[in-house]
Amino acid sequence: MSEIGVAVLGTGWVAGEHIKSFAKIPDVRVVGLCSRTPEGARAKAIETGVADAKIYNSYEELLADPDVDAVSLCTPPNQHPEQTILAAKAGKHILIEKAVANDPASLSAMVEAVEAAGVKTVVSFVLHWNPEFMWIKKAMGDKAIGDIFYAEVDYWHNIGPQYLQYRWNVKKEIAGSAWLSAGCHGVDAMRWFVGSEITEVTAYSNKLNQEYEYDTNAVGIVKFESGAIGKVSVSFDVKSPYAFNIDLLGDKGTIRDNHIYANEYYGGGSTDWVTVPTIRPDSGDVSHHPFDGQISHFIDSIRTGVESPLNLADAAKTHRVCYALELSATEGRSVKISEI
Repeated sequence: MSEIGVAVLGTGWVAGEHIKSFAKIPDVRVVGLCSRTPEGARAKAIETGVADAKIYNSYEELLADPDVDAVSLCTPPNQHPEQTILAAKAGKHILIEKAVANDPASLSAMVEAVEAAGVKTVVSFVLHWNPEFMWIKKAMGDKAIGDIFYAEVDYWHNIGPQYLQYRWNVKKEIAGSAWLSAGCHGVDAMRWFVGSEITEVTAYSNKLNQEYEYDTNAVGIVKFESGAIGKVSVSFDVKSPYAFNIDLLGDKGTIRDNHIYANEYYGGGSTDWVTVPTIRPDSGDVSHHPFDGQISHFIDSIRTGVESPLNLADAAKTHRVCYALELSATEGRSVKISEI
């Protein structure tokens, strides 16, 4: 495959970042855009410097275009299952914004369709390319703090009327839950850093903002296959700047955000925290997110035929934990992931 043609479905805030990142890659062309209205799609094409892109009148027209090799789904979460299944059946590779599905049945149908079609997928857990995340993952690979026995990850972000997505994010039918809307980033990060699967959760939740149709603040205690334990939380009502807190306790040291205490790793002479100067995940603005890395990775997966570790099958594991956390808080009991 020489040139790869990409079409973007949806033309909101995040779509602009996808388009700009695709446009930076040699031999990749943004073939076309599709939105609720042709006018909206045309405006986004001009805004992002791809004015020559086709403007499709429907998703069906987009999928029928032989120039389209891959689709980027930048639509609301409740639309992703049907759109993913149709794209897979059309033989298109798929980049899917999270959340990918609001319920287990839809998620399973998506996974089955993608596996049957043999297309490549990447789910937009874009923080894997955040410099702090990449530093932490390397430190874990170096065994700088040994094996994790306890972990905490918090996603705190006041998602109110100041964000355009608020108008649909408040609706349970569209956004699903606080875990699916944003807390899934914390669950995904915890799975990645610990390197073990979550087997059981117990969660509690509440809300302050009554416009939301679901609880907007939640905390979960989790158990891992490895024997590690942890805590993950999400808050939309937090009265503070955006915060993505990471605490990893290992048998040889500890990481707290961009600070590390690892006496043995640093030669036995360390007496205090070492601060790593890096870029932290400290903003909810999508222009701050490292889409260039994620989208280059997606294109590499298509070109090489190598399955991405951030494919739909892996994201399904994160989503099932999110479903379990919501079920636990709703029913007031511990939930095993095998129940989902």
